[in-house]
Amino acid sequence: MTNWSKRIATLMAATATMVGVSLGTGAGTAAAAPRLTYQSSWYQSGKSVVVYMYADGKYAGYVNWNADPVGYDPGDALQAMDDGADGWGIEGRVSSPGWLIREASTQGHPSPYTTQWQTGNLDEGSKYDLDVCLVKGSERVCLYDYFRVTA
Repeated sequence: MTNWSKRIATLMAATATMVGVSLGTGAGTAAAAPRLTYQSSWYQSGKSVVVYMYADGKYAGYVNWNADPVGYDPGDALQAMDDGADGWGIEGRVSSPGWLIREASTQGHPSPYTTQWQTGNLDEGSKYDLDVCLVKGSERVCLYDYFRVTA
């Protein structure tokens, strides 16, 4: 091997070592956001849904959209429940393009915590997007555009 080839090989080995060191130490003390998974349970002929949320496989809480009144629970209503003392809150948002219709969030409350129903009459049969999130400070881990609900 020529001197020039040896120099290039040495430079490449040193570069690879430094890249490996920087990748191994780059994250510092910041904790990674959890992986959000869910199970959903639809009712009222597919107009309403409860979305059970899991952070890294552990049950965290739920978001419930209730289209029509059931017993004491109101219709056109959104509720969030945080059941995981993991520092992450639960949030649900019902919207149509450009408009936030309902929001229920447990952020800032100790777990376990269930929000009041967020209500108000909506046009019967109107369709909305339901987004569900884990929230912590300014961090959000969300499922956007997964759920289409009806008033």
